[in-house]
Amino acid sequence: MNELSHLIEDSATKLFESFSESDGIEKMESGVFPEALWADFIADGWLRTLLSEENEGAGLGLAGGCLLMRLAGYYAVPLPVVESLLAIYLLAEAGLPITDRLYSPAIIETALPETGEIRLNGIPWARHAAGLVVICSVAGETQLVLVKRDDYEISEGCNMAGEPRDDVVITSDKLQNKAELVGISVEDINSWLALGRAAQIAGAMRSVLERTVEYANERAQFGRQIGKFQAVQQQLAVQAELTSASICAVDSAIAHLGTEQEWELIACAKVTTSESAGIAAKTAHAVHAAIGFTQEYPLQLSTRRLWSWRDEQGNEAEWSARLGAYCMNLEADSLWCWLAKQTA
Repeated sequence: MNELSHLIEDSATKLFESFSESDGIEKMESGVFPEALWADFIADGWLRTLLSEENEGAGLGLAGGCLLMRLAGYYAVPLPVVESLLAIYLLAEAGLPITDRLYSPAIIETALPETGEIRLNGIPWARHAAGLVVICSVAGETQLVLVKRDDYEISEGCNMAGEPRDDVVITSDKLQNKAELVGISVEDINSWLALGRAAQIAGAMRSVLERTVEYANERAQFGRQIGKFQAVQQQLAVQAELTSASICAVDSAIAHLGTEQEWELIACAKVTTSESAGIAAKTAHAVHAAIGFTQEYPLQLSTRRLWSWRDEQGNEAEWSARLGAYCMNLEADSLWCWLAKQTA
């Protein structure tokens, strides 16, 4: 762990630990935004983690933001950490005013209609946001529009973790005042959102593993701790292996930000974490048995997030297909060089 990682972890851990001891998750799942936690998050300056010092930010960039996102996953922070950090970063890159308000990014994948309604499904935290940072591609250029909360309609929904995932309707006349994002593509933004989810998954998997190992070493059955049984040890070993692989995949993607291999390593990270999440959650609940599913026991806070996040921003099948299509288009003698380059 380098100096940057230590700085972020030491500073954020204390704050996120206090979040986990609050009633923020219960409020969020009941439909109430945890304003007190958001205020603390803002007061500590974390919203501006990605911004440069010229924009009154921490200057830690996307790499520092991903480390914060991983900690948020570990502590099941009931705030839109990934969304808010990336939204304010995109506003800054577009040269728009920066405020400490909650915005959520929304990407339009299709061509913009000249008139009529645009429907976007599953936008995170849309009901609580001050507005949406809408991203679209126009004539090959990436455009950004800040749409205020009063200018879109929502149908409320949520994922399995109880996090808001709302369907949004925007009329095309609300998307006129566009700002250009120079040097940033829609694919870049999709990849960064996927990396943020992968980082959250890796953090949640670490929490699930620690809790499962602790429980296996405490719970006794047939006269000894269940962690002493070989069958349980084997399952825990696989869970630990997958957790380690997920953390390594995310670390590798973070290390390649800004390089030619950026999206490829992000794809590998999302494939690895999404595929591992299901197995890790299944193993944890098998070891915990019935208690793991109860509302009072905190395991379900992490496993419900694993089940939700693995499919968000592209699941393992979608990212695997994209990587596979890329490899199929390589020259026959280039495939090995490409594979070796990813592991260098």
